[in-house]
Amino acid sequence: MAVLEAPVDTTTLKDVKAVAGQVVEFEQDALRNTLVRAAGSKLSGVAESSARTVTDQINAIRQSCADFDAILERMNVVQSSVDQIDNSIGIVVSEAEGSSRELGVVSQRMEVLEEHFQAIDELVRSVNEIADQTHLLSLNATIEAARAGEAGRGFAVVASEVKELANTTKTTNQQVQETLDRIAEAVSTLSQSVEQSVAKMQQSIAAVEDARQSASAIGTETQQFSDRLQASLNNFRRLDQTSVQAENEVREIDAIGQTFTYLTELMAMCAGELQLINPLERLRPLVELSTFRAPQRFTKAEPEYVLKQDDVLISATDTKGRITFANNKFYEVAEFEPGTLVGKPHNIIRHPDMPQSAFADLWTVIASGRLWQGYVGNRSRTGRLYWVKANVFPCYEGGEIVGYLSIRTKPEPEMVRKAKEAYRLVP
Repeated sequence: MAVLEAPVDTTTLKDVKAVAGQVVEFEQDALRNTLVRAAGSKLSGVAESSARTVTDQINAIRQSCADFDAILERMNVVQSSVDQIDNSIGIVVSEAEGSSRELGVVSQRMEVLEEHFQAIDELVRSVNEIADQTHLLSLNATIEAARAGEAGRGFAVVASEVKELANTTKTTNQQVQETLDRIAEAVSTLSQSVEQSVAKMQQSIAAVEDARQSASAIGTETQQFSDRLQASLNNFRRLDQTSVQAENEVREIDAIGQTFTYLTELMAMCAGELQLINPLERLRPLVELSTFRAPQRFTKAEPEYVLKQDDVLISATDTKGRITFANNKFYEVAEFEPGTLVGKPHNIIRHPDMPQSAFADLWTVIASGRLWQGYVGNRSRTGRLYWVKANVFPCYEGGEIVGYLSIRTKPEPEMVRKAKEAYRLVP
């Protein structure tokens, strides 16, 4: 906060109040005209802006309906594809299960075949043993025939033939055994391959079943999402059904705004009939009689925002000066987030170089139920200065003041310069 070079004491303020009776009163009808013109101008702008905004929103709703229809159409295609995938996977699972059963039967038959080969192997071994025994008997017969001499010659021939037969049987049996061993090995390898195929087929069936369940889950989620989209679409369609009425009401607001525009133009043409008092001229007696001096007011280098011609700042307070409402332009210029000043004292934006006597005059006038106008220097949240031409009036309910409303517009540059000079001469 800036420190004034000439501190304001109680005696000084009392002196100011002593000469306050010489201050000319505001022409209330002229101020009311000024307020209505400012409010009408703002209403016209708000109505036009609202019409554009609501029209854009209605168009967005209609476009959303079209977009939802397109999305639902594509969702139906997705759902149909998921159903086809589920059916196809079902067929694959069924066929895979059939193949798995067939491989199982083959595996069982291979096991039976292995058992038969084992029986044949045992039979071959038995034949082998018989051949060995026959060979041994033929050898014994040959020995006995040799001992018998000439009488045993025929017996020796038979023994020789038996021996030859035993040798032939053993040789053939060995070949059969080797062949059976190779067949048995091939059967065993094939049996292992079949078992591995059965295991892999079962794994494939499990994987396909998982995929089928996933596809089913996707289908369920897709259906639920489609249902939610349908519900949203129904809501938007209900909004769209009321859009015609809303459009007409927006046109009505726009028409009211235009009406105020025409009224403000008419009031501007008739303004010459009412003499509006210049707020600074009104303070001339105080300035001329004051011995107060604060030459450094509004001379320090500081950033400044100059209102645009169509900037209208509106705020409302309770009877204690606490903010109850401020429009978006107010927040924008004051550099506060919208809504954050509700409940805060209105002097939160007061510039420290503003004289106390100006606000004392403001409260004296509005508390008595009259309108007030003046040039006010404010300071934003970041510390930049901005000047406004403030119009303040009391708000009545049931014949009692319940708060105050202020409408601020862009001040004339020359009036700002004169206001700075005047405010350096009053406490």
